[in-house]
Amino acid sequence: MDSNEIELLRGEFDAIVAELDEERHRHVAGMEGEPSISAVFRRRSRAAHRDTVRELEAAGEADLARRVAALRAERAQAEDEEAWRAAEPAARAPGPDGPVALDEAQLSQVRERNRDRRLAFGRGVAEAADHPAREAAAEKRARARAETGLLPDWERVVAADALLSASDDGYRDVLAWLARREAGLSPGPGGDLERADLLFALALHGWEGLFPRGMLALVLERTAAELGVDLGRVRVDEAARRGQWPGAHTHGARVSFRRQGGAADWLGLFEAVGRALSAGNAPAHRRDPAGAAACGALLAGLLLDARYLATRLDVERRHAPDLLRALALRQLFRLRASAAALRVGTEVERGLSGAAWREAHREALTQATLAAWPRGLAARDGDPGRAAAALAGAARAEALRRRLVERFDEDWWRNPRSREALRTWLAAGCTGEGDEPPLALAAEALLAKMQ
Repeated sequence: MDSNEIELLRGEFDAIVAELDEERHRHVAGMEGEPSISAVFRRRSRAAHRDTVRELEAAGEADLARRVAALRAERAQAEDEEAWRAAEPAARAPGPDGPVALDEAQLSQVRERNRDRRLAFGRGVAEAADHPAREAAAEKRARARAETGLLPDWERVVAADALLSASDDGYRDVLAWLARREAGLSPGPGGDLERADLLFALALHGWEGLFPRGMLALVLERTAAELGVDLGRVRVDEAARRGQWPGAHTHGARVSFRRQGGAADWLGLFEAVGRALSAGNAPAHRRDPAGAAACGALLAGLLLDARYLATRLDVERRHAPDLLRALALRQLFRLRASAAALRVGTEVERGLSGAAWREAHREALTQATLAAWPRGLAARDGDPGRAAAALAGAARAEALRRRLVERFDEDWWRNPRSREALRTWLAAGCTGEGDEPPLALAAEALLAKMQ
């Protein structure tokens, strides 16, 4: 394979990723009930073929070879992915008043104040989301990765376990406070908190008035302007379509946004736009999944800055300590859930499947979050690469934030001199300087805000 062929292959790789992003975005945004994943791979099969992996390795293109191998694994599960995605918009969850659409049940479980009804919605979500094709897709992807030499990253699993150990006590203490304040419940072990209760508490309903709906887009645009960041490449599709996934979800430079309310919308959209910014600054063959997560974490992290909240949202000083504690807990929950999912997902890559996988996932998430987790959600966490990227990105973002504070002071986000540093970081794919920071770094920063 000569240099011209390699360059053509890079273009084909970029094209297939762009088409996959488009199909997946349209599905998540509720625009397309039956996305055509397999057809994309049929049109551009060479960029996702095992022979191409071998040719690239022989040509000394190890990085591109790994990317093609990962795409080959995506191709192996394409038909199953189509099946579970096609089934999801039509799925009905058994709610307290009868069958309800899966997306509506997901929204209801974080909004419903009556606990019996909330738990009914939570059980319905787990049941409706438990599609066998989703589990089959994860297992086929794992086998295909092994066949092309993509081995489980156990060092990253050990680092994720260290994050959990380092944050156990702080997470438990603050969760006990928030769960009692928001839901009148106690976390495990020994408590009565369930997943639906935890999601309800972490919606931070008590502070919803501090995050006005109409200000979100304006504050985000103003912040981007102050940072010298161009949002022109990012397309946010805000709607409430039937079947659209709640929250903010990024595919390439596009964001699907369906509001849940309050702080969740602000944190979610800031992070999703950060991820989209990263994707918009680099072609697919040069993108780093952890880089996108880092850019998203850095932008969302502004909402955990007391000065930013006071300046942009007029949060009064008397509200700030408890609000910051609650916001930090929400973000720490996400890190701990990702750390637990990473371990179980890596076990799946090693061959864990079926009932053993479901039970291992339930136990790991229950232990990490201190809330009873249902069995039907294991396949949603079947990709350890996504969890690893989220953890590494959060650590990178914290390392960069510390450098920015050191160079430009605590309010670096409104210092014009920080713009060049941020542009350089974005252009480099949101990578770190030198060695990767430990995964626990982001958790340590959140724990400090929870004191």
